[in-house]
Amino acid sequence: MGGDESHRYLKALWADPKEALAYREKRFTSSRRWRWTDAREKAIVAEFLSLAPPGSVGIDVPCGTGRFFSVYRSRNLDWVGVDASLAMARLSREEGPKVVVGDAAELPFKAGSFYFCTCIRLLHRIRDPRIRVRILRELARVCRGPILVTYYLRWNLRGIRRWIRKRPSGLSMKEVRSDAMVAGLTIRKAKPLRRLTQQQWFFLMIKEDS
Repeated sequence: MGGDESHRYLKALWADPKEALAYREKRFTSSRRWRWTDAREKAIVAEFLSLAPPGSVGIDVPCGTGRFFSVYRSRNLDWVGVDASLAMARLSREEGPKVVVGDAAELPFKAGSFYFCTCIRLLHRIRDPRIRVRILRELARVCRGPILVTYYLRWNLRGIRRWIRKRPSGLSMKEVRSDAMVAGLTIRKAKPLRRLTQQQWFFLMIKEDS
């Protein structure tokens, strides 16, 4: 799956209301590993949101079914959720009313509309680096402050197993740095979901001129 096919595939997949509902009801509750993942991700997002002044406004893209909205609410922050899937957006409005349908690569907001941004579980699914960079540039355009994104990295137990099996295995740290640099961003902090065994890493990025 090359070019922008992975981007189109994601839009088509989550456009199905049944898939969107299954994601909300089963994805992060189906096993102890997924429940741990959900709790760990929320803890890392909460740590990031502690950087935002109370009352500041952020953007969560893609917001999915609103999984992180309770974290923003607990930090006394305002936010707007964005998702390319109407089915996902409808479900997320049950968690928070400020949700719009939009593409992460072409956000429907003016420059500097938000203080902070979270982009969780998207970029690792985009194979084309040009689209990943376009998304990062859009996040930087609409956001004045820090940006939190996630990638899947290759050199860990899970990634190496996938690499041996010739399956998509994630990026190298060098490739992530390249995405950030081309988008005009600097990585300030990198944190794994779980070191050595898990592919997912969180990256705190800021604009190079900040």
